[in-house]
Amino acid sequence: MTPFIQLHRQLHYLFIALLLACFAIAQSGRADNTPNKREIPINIRKPLQCAGGDVILQGNLVVTFKNVPDLEVVPASLKLEGFRGTAASGGRKLEVNPKDVDFLPFLNVDTGMGEGKIGIEFKVTGPGLPGGSPLRFRVRLSPIVYKFRDRKVTKIIPDDAPVVRCINP
Repeated sequence: MTPFIQLHRQLHYLFIALLLACFAIAQSGRADNTPNKREIPINIRKPLQCAGGDVILQGNLVVTFKNVPDLEVVPASLKLEGFRGTAASGGRKLEVNPKDVDFLPFLNVDTGMGEGKIGIEFKVTGPGLPGGSPLRFRVRLSPIVYKFRDRKVTKIIPDDAPVVRCINP
């Protein structure tokens, strides 16, 4: 093999290595600009008088966080995915309207501790018991604690005692 071909081949490999390095840098730069997302699993079974017994709720709350000057990381958006709900008495199917899923009107961020606290509430509806009003109740999860470092959420600690309350018709 001539020295020219050998040099050409080495430059070819060097070019590929540089190309891959540039791609990796571009991807890491893009990752820093994308919001953090965390899932909060919902797995609730609670007795509820207006439902005539237990309600069973499952799904995932997906919280997207964004970077904000002075506060570091705060929640930006919220949605409920894969929701399944049942009122055990009568096997009635329960539903959540996406517009009825929202943050509670408080936010507590401690940048020194790298910790934030949020609250989330959603309204659940379904058919009532025979001869009764439609079923409506609220689920409140508060506080939900999230930990962050270097403007990235590192951990989320869900509320382990959600409040489930009937809404009067």
